[in-house]
Amino acid sequence: MIERRRRYPALILLAAITIITAISFWALEMTRRSDNDAKDQTQRTQPDYFVENFDYVKIGADGNPNIRIRGAKLIHHPQDDSSTVLQPLVVSYSGQRQPMTLRSDRLIVNSDRSQLHFYDNVKMEKPEARDNDTLFVESEYLLALPNRDLVTTTKKATLTLGHSTLSGVGMIADNKHQTLSFQSEVQGSFTSITKR
Repeated sequence: MIERRRRYPALILLAAITIITAISFWALEMTRRSDNDAKDQTQRTQPDYFVENFDYVKIGADGNPNIRIRGAKLIHHPQDDSSTVLQPLVVSYSGQRQPMTLRSDRLIVNSDRSQLHFYDNVKMEKPEARDNDTLFVESEYLLALPNRDLVTTTKKATLTLGHSTLSGVGMIADNKHQTLSFQSEVQGSFTSITKR
């Protein structure tokens, strides 16, 4: 009977060590899993979805379209919630004026869609800019700010209106106030149209 009494403390000690070991292993495993989940979310660089041949229309409070974006492919990037659009066509509607269109090879839209960065072979078209003449703008980069009705660039831009051209670096086009300015390297040729 004395031997049995000696075994009980040893068995209790063995059971306690087993329970502590199991709890420690469980805690270690939970910590490892949560670290892996956090790494997966912060290191995710692959797109999470894409859409081909899409047409997006943003409707204003008045029920009319504000902006329309079409593209060959939209790729969403989860790390910053931005989107890349290939072969985009963007139409901006503003009141009674004719809609302005922008197209390029590539477009990057930020997470809240307040900045549209057009890259490569960028072309802007604004009908009836002067009388019945359409204003054409070409550049390698344009930034459209639809909430402010602005288009800017830090690169060279060339404008054509009728038979007149104007080019320069650092363009700011304010569609709301109907103003246009360049920051540097401005060149132009103006051809007057004689009315008979």
